[in-house]
Amino acid sequence: MQVDGPFPFRGEVIWLTPEQGGRRKGVPRLELADGRSIDYAHVAHVPPETIETGSASFVLRGFDHGLWRSPAEGRWLLCDNAGPQRIVPGSVVAVTEGADLVAYFVVTEVDEDE
Repeated sequence: MQVDGPFPFRGEVIWLTPEQGGRRKGVPRLELADGRSIDYAHVAHVPPETIETGSASFVLRGFDHGLWRSPAEGRWLLCDNAGPQRIVPGSVVAVTEGADLVAYFVVTEVDEDE
């Protein structure tokens, strides 16, 4: 998936290893045949919210597909940065695939203008 528009959240994505209950295939490799990257979109929530109370579609891009930890950018796909989905510097976004927690996105910077 390729998402247009601003990515106001910057920070570090930390992928859980298979031993930690993360993705069995490791860090997602999101590249087209021509080498262009595509964005990673799944459901996420901001604790203390849970999958049941605060989940919304979340998109990550710009992370290194060969590293378990790397800088990344994020954004909500269809909701505003408000209410249960409110992200501020220091927030940790829990990224899930179904009911499985697969990554944490630790936010260091929020561009409110985007």
